[in-house]
Amino acid sequence: MSHYFSRVRIKPGALRSVLKQTGDAYREHALVWKLFPGDDKPRDFLFRADADEQGVPIYYIVSQRSPKAFSEAWQVQSRAYDPQLKEGQCLSFHLRANPTVTKKSNDGKSQRHDVVMQAKKQLLSEHGFSKEAKWVDWKDESKKPLLYELVQKHCAAWLSGVGGKNGFEISLTADDEPQHKLQIDAYEQSKAVKRDHNIRFSTVDFSGELLVTNPALFQQVLFNGIGHAKAFGCGLLLVRRV
Repeated sequence: MSHYFSRVRIKPGALRSVLKQTGDAYREHALVWKLFPGDDKPRDFLFRADADEQGVPIYYIVSQRSPKAFSEAWQVQSRAYDPQLKEGQCLSFHLRANPTVTKKSNDGKSQRHDVVMQAKKQLLSEHGFSKEAKWVDWKDESKKPLLYELVQKHCAAWLSGVGGKNGFEISLTADDEPQHKLQIDAYEQSKAVKRDHNIRFSTVDFSGELLVTNPALFQQVLFNGIGHAKAFGCGLLLVRRV
């Protein structure tokens, strides 16, 4: 099945009118969906919202169909996407993802949880604080977990686990004490409003270098994405040769 990689920009003169149509993740998702006419079809694309040097929105999209500009406000550049991969190949990458862990509730139902908030909840419980306790309430610095440290530790572990199942691993430095070539930034909790229903999710930006361990599995990751909240701009893995 063929795929396309696209870069979609908003033309400067139309920026103000288009931005009025955004505002939260669901409205932005609906805007991108307009590039793929055919409401009867399931979503068959991944996207990431970014901005260029002037702050103008830019969207990177991997899709099974080539996107089509639905008004003069949009500039669409597309090409066939057929990445040539091999085992041991080193690639730089950028990823905006929704790191979650699945836990069973008391009634036996599986529920997804933000990995960072789950780690925070566990630490609060271990040190005798209620779930309502805030970071600033912790007087003992030796027991006070920093949000930054939780994000770094648990999001790195999440990505490493995902990679092991999907044909890649994070590259290591060549130092005496090897560390992953990984940077984790911009942990953010977001919400989308769909038909008066609030949808909450978190996003984390990852970047660094990875090694391809299984080209066939990794190709599917490039086409299908990583993690959840893909409808809201998560999961698209952008890669480039080192």
